[in-house]
Amino acid sequence: MPDKDKKQEQAFGKYILIEKLKEKFAQNMVPDEKADNLIVSTSVMLEGIHFSMVYFPLKHLGYKAVISSLAGIYSKGGKPENLFINLGVSSRYKVEDIEEIFEGFDFACNNYDLKIAEINVDSSLTGLTLSITSTGDYNTALKSSANPSQTDILCVAGDLGAAYMGLQLLERERKVFEETQGAQPQLEGFEYVIGKQLKPEIDIDIFDKLKNTGITPTSVRVLKEGLASDLIGLSKRYDLGCRIYHDKIPYVQETANAGDEFGIDPLISALNGGDDYVVLFTVDVNDYNKIEELDNISIIGHFSPADEGYNLSLQDDSLTELKAQGWDGDGEY
Repeated sequence: MPDKDKKQEQAFGKYILIEKLKEKFAQNMVPDEKADNLIVSTSVMLEGIHFSMVYFPLKHLGYKAVISSLAGIYSKGGKPENLFINLGVSSRYKVEDIEEIFEGFDFACNNYDLKIAEINVDSSLTGLTLSITSTGDYNTALKSSANPSQTDILCVAGDLGAAYMGLQLLERERKVFEETQGAQPQLEGFEYVIGKQLKPEIDIDIFDKLKNTGITPTSVRVLKEGLASDLIGLSKRYDLGCRIYHDKIPYVQETANAGDEFGIDPLISALNGGDDYVVLFTVDVNDYNKIEELDNISIIGHFSPADEGYNLSLQDDSLTELKAQGWDGDGEY
């Protein structure tokens, strides 16, 4: 058994785990941005882990699987172009079900100007698995080639925490449905947060908006694992610290209302919920006034020296450490 200090050292989020593995096996790792500008991103969705077929429409599932993969391309400053699709399908799924999943893929291709380059379908003993690899080219209009500095400001384009609250509602109703063998779900008034969970979108228009304003982000991250985890991962990538402010983190009233159902502070769902697919980006501090003039963008904080760590500023101006939710060293999330 590892000792307590070792156990605590191992408790880090998924992206931090990935960075740690990249460092340890660096001799066989391809850099995130290759010389030929090719960028690759892979996302895997597992039935029973990432989704339940009790409430997830197959078309929506296909669409979300693509969005999850595209997030990695945009996070590396790329423009996605092609998809490589791998499905693991159990015997309870019919051809019509697979076609419905592909309708979701097709819809995503139309919305994000993509082409499907390859398809592979295999048998599965554990339900449905979707593995989507997307490829694209580095785009200098999406991200500066220079690394961010410790004075750069942190911005998000959209609201946070809604998808997590949508998941809580869907899971609650799933349990009621299974326990009562068919009770109808009670989801009226929560359409916004449920939609954010089942059919997320990446607001790629933000990149044109920034370009037209004369702003080039110094770093980009599409939030998948929660603001805290993704921000720590981004900061670590550039050997920086960060500080964000509790009253600057954006969430909508619908998220707060859903939180009331479970006694969850919307700030908690924004920090640790995940599945938001909102664009987090950084810009030079000299662009502060330009950013303030843009709609639907919130300035939530700034980078800082690495030795200051990763912090959330509270109402009384005290600081609390941001912690990544995720891998805990025992193979659990």
